[in-house]
Amino acid sequence: MKLKTETAAPIAVGNGGDISKAVTAGDYRTLTLSATEIASSIIAARFRLSPCMARLVCELAQLGGRLA
Repeated sequence: MKLKTETAAPIAVGNGGDISKAVTAGDYRTLTLSATEIASSIIAARFRLSPCMARLVCELAQLGGRLA
């Protein structure tokens, strides 16, 4: 899981004299799914298998690649 932070660009308020941040910084997490996790979730849903069994099927069929 990666953590990503974004802030808004400064904007002019009023007649252009004051510059402030319109939105405060927001921290949110982004999930990074591997190809094997995506393939196993599709197989589990399609064939009504448990997630563990779907991962095993993906590994045996060499779906989603492997870590070196």
